[in-house]
Amino acid sequence: MDNIRKAVIAAAGLGTRMFPITKVIEKAMLPIGRRPTIDYIVRECAAAGVREIAIVVRRGSTQIQRYYEDDTELRALLGRRGWGEKARALDELASVPSITFIEQDLEDRYGTAVPVMLARDFIADDAFFFVSSDDLLVERHGQSTLTQLGRDAGGSGGYALVGQPSPASALDRYGRLETVESDGRLHLTDLVEKDAGGTRPDGGKVLINISRYAFPAEFLPVLGAVGEHEESGEYRLTDGLSEVVRSTAIAVTVSRGTYFDLGSEQGLAEASQHVVVDKQ
Repeated sequence: MDNIRKAVIAAAGLGTRMFPITKVIEKAMLPIGRRPTIDYIVRECAAAGVREIAIVVRRGSTQIQRYYEDDTELRALLGRRGWGEKARALDELASVPSITFIEQDLEDRYGTAVPVMLARDFIADDAFFFVSSDDLLVERHGQSTLTQLGRDAGGSGGYALVGQPSPASALDRYGRLETVESDGRLHLTDLVEKDAGGTRPDGGKVLINISRYAFPAEFLPVLGAVGEHEESGEYRLTDGLSEVVRSTAIAVTVSRGTYFDLGSEQGLAEASQHVVVDKQ
């Protein structure tokens, strides 16, 4: 499990929190500097040794696919004008892992479990990472939380997820991880959905769920047995994890990176400030 070579990235959301710009630009293609947000997630997976990525996109979408395909006409135009140096800026697009695109019909089932279920043929019998394109984790050069996540999953029955230290005031926006320490490692005991009432009066920190997981292929039938959540109507990945944690240890890897919620205008602006301006 410490050599996970596949990853599934969820990128099919409508981006309603970012309307009206996401009416014409897919949420995962919103820019941070000169690269789209999805590319930071793809390269995070690559840094962890992932060789094959499935990106689950909304049915009919084309922008992410076009970004990663080689544009021979553009290269030819740049060559004719003597702009070889500018063409070399496109070469980094060829350095990403092999990418498969899977379409999700948003008129059909909805929820965080759906992208994983749609990717079952891609996953086959292999362990895999699952990452949301809404969540950016910026780390120092040479640091990889996903790599550690794979290692922790290998020592914990194949299951692990990332916990991001965060002020307790964030609990009305993110799920909380309840953990217990055993043999020097953290293990999940419960997943608590958004809970404004859980805010600590002392302002203490908690671990929030930032949608980075390592799963064995055996998780697929567990998810397949999960029905719609009775209140939201969604198929929730966390409902599957709640079933697993009853009988199987789930490791929690504490992130040391800086987290940004790319699904919000503020989060995207803060990520751009951090990556583009503060790093200069």
